[in-house]
Amino acid sequence: MKHVYLISILIGLLSVYSCTSKRLVNKAVKFDDAGLYSDAAALYYKSLVANSNNIDARLGLQRTGQLVFDDKIDAFKNKYTNSTVKEAVYAYRDAESYYQSLSKLGVKLIAPEEQKVYYQEVKDKYLGEMYGQARKAIELEEFASAEGLFSEILKIEPQYKDAKTQWITAKYEPVYRRGNTLFNTELYRSAYYDFEKINRGTEGYKNSIQLQQAALNNAQITIAFLPVYTASSSRKSAALQCQQKILNSVQNIKSPFYKTLSGESIQSIRGWDNIRDQDVAIQLAQQLGHEFEAKSIFKSELNKYSKSQGRLSKYEKRGYFKRTVQVTNPDTNLKEQKVVYDKIRYYEYKQKNQLLVELNYSLIRIDRDEMAVANSFYANETDQIHYARFDGDYKNLVPGYWKSSSKDSDEDQVYDDASSIARLHEILKNRSEIKSTSQLEKEAFDRCAQQIAQHISEYQPEN
Repeated sequence: MKHVYLISILIGLLSVYSCTSKRLVNKAVKFDDAGLYSDAAALYYKSLVANSNNIDARLGLQRTGQLVFDDKIDAFKNKYTNSTVKEAVYAYRDAESYYQSLSKLGVKLIAPEEQKVYYQEVKDKYLGEMYGQARKAIELEEFASAEGLFSEILKIEPQYKDAKTQWITAKYEPVYRRGNTLFNTELYRSAYYDFEKINRGTEGYKNSIQLQQAALNNAQITIAFLPVYTASSSRKSAALQCQQKILNSVQNIKSPFYKTLSGESIQSIRGWDNIRDQDVAIQLAQQLGHEFEAKSIFKSELNKYSKSQGRLSKYEKRGYFKRTVQVTNPDTNLKEQKVVYDKIRYYEYKQKNQLLVELNYSLIRIDRDEMAVANSFYANETDQIHYARFDGDYKNLVPGYWKSSSKDSDEDQVYDDASSIARLHEILKNRSEIKSTSQLEKEAFDRCAQQIAQHISEYQPEN
């Protein structure tokens, strides 16, 4: 069935293209009869594109297309005769482009061979003039002008002399010089991007590959992570989980300028096993200077952390089950419909889970004694459920109150109105699954890690 469906679609499309092709041919014939062969050729071309089997379109394009092509060749001859070299080159290229477009449709035009010789003559002259101007512009360090001239040369003749090499010089020498200036003024990130631009467009210009790597080495911030500090031993597990998420998030920063180091870099600090103060650890790392592997240290403190697992509370509710029964009217002895409200019980459930987290964090550049990032994360996560359950068709359940299930009372109430029923039904449809405190913790730590990674990635040391 699938193949039949696809075939039917294909047949439908072919039918549409065929109709379009015929309609275009009809229009083309009218232009052709009026002597407007250029307009006719354009329509014959569109018709043949729509349906390559349209014989009328092919024959019409063969004849009118030749006339259009001959006009373009005549335009080239005039430009050649009048010694307008540039115009002659582009006139011939226009004719050649038209010839090729029709050839792709299987329409072969007659091209005078002697004109190719004349074109080669004016092309060589024009390219020679432009090449001389471009080389002079290079010598005068007018790189933008030189790039434009060499680009035009390559468009006309891709293999012309050493135009490709000269174009690379014109395009990338200004970038190379700017990159070197940025590098020498210690703006390594900006320099890196300049050299990267060069190396993306070339296989390496001068020593741009080495300079890009050198810029990266200087710009890259290596980060050592101190354990998340917490004063309470009961928070150690949470602190460890938070630290791992922070590490993973920073490792995933899409930038070449950040590199996370293993915990061994921190352990290389002398007396690490006896250090309990993060600030002391940072001071000792600064004293080590270049002996310390990392350029920066990330420290954090879990100031607040608490979670509350609520109990699921169950409440009995009283209401009514609404139904319709058929009764006999004693006065008329006719059958009538009567609404009856049966007293029933249903149950509502409530639960609330909560998590509180506060983490202070900072990134310290120990290689330049600078606070790169300093901020805090706060989350007060809560999830709660409130739902009702009834063993029966809840659509017939009506809210209300009754004092006794066996006898009626003046205190009994039936709330059989649209808004009251809608509120009850909404509670009956509410979700009964609650997020655990572990899930709340995971979501909070995920957001914390994402915030930290974003703040680190937004750090701009060159501003």
